Amino acid sequence: MPVIEIITIVFAAITIYLCYDEYKKGKMSLRNFKIVSICESLAILGMIFLIICLYSNMKL
Repeated sequence: MPVIEIITIVFAAITIYLCYDEYKKGKMSLRNFKIVSICESLAILGMIFLIICLYSNMKL
């Protein structure tokens, strides 16, 4: 069961949401928000790829 991968996806999404809130309040610059969003999006995509590969018997 991909528990760790799902937890990683959830917390990365929460991080993006909270950073967006900080950006809208003016506490975070646009540059920093973009950096965080890109990094967390890559983490989410990586975990989705890992779930697909590991649990569908694909070879990496």
